[in-house]
Amino acid sequence: MPGKDLDPIKKALKDPGSQVFVRASGGGYIKAISGLVDDLCGKGGRRGILISTQWSANAISRRLAITKLPKNSLRVVDTVSLTMGSGLENNEVFRFLPTPASLESILMEVERIIGSKKGEISFLIVDSLSYLSKYYSKGQLSEFFQFLLNRMVEDEMNVIIFDQMAQTHSPISQELSSIMDRTVDLEKEGKK
Repeated sequence: MPGKDLDPIKKALKDPGSQVFVRASGGGYIKAISGLVDDLCGKGGRRGILISTQWSANAISRRLAITKLPKNSLRVVDTVSLTMGSGLENNEVFRFLPTPASLESILMEVERIIGSKKGEISFLIVDSLSYLSKYYSKGQLSEFFQFLLNRMVEDEMNVIIFDQMAQTHSPISQELSSIMDRTVDLEKEGKK
């Protein structure tokens, strides 16, 4: 993805603790998330967390070129690989959770990573609100994201939540886009 396409997201992330809701789908979504991780970790020298709800460790490693990122720059909370019977053994990047992972276990894993890397983690990415919406009620997700977003603001960490339902907006999608600092619709941005 050309760097210019990421400009609306990067601009929104300039301030510590800023939170961005990104609508993207298809190839644009894949390019945006991989380009963003490369920009934040590779070019920006930042460290962060990715909550993976739809890609296995092997798929993430290939799509995000994990081996090309600086060592210890990205930690992945993987909620997919154990169901598929896959995973990367002896890998410091991934924390594997059983599927379906409870929202509480995801929060606990995020807290563990933040606690073990005091002051080093500066961003958190949730790869797919769309996926989470299939398995959890609006009330559960609302409570989960309220806690998560407030927790990230406390430590001035940037948050990026991707929603792949670019055409239809679920109730939780509408709620998050109204409480987060900025909503970026890559489908519309690309048509300008």
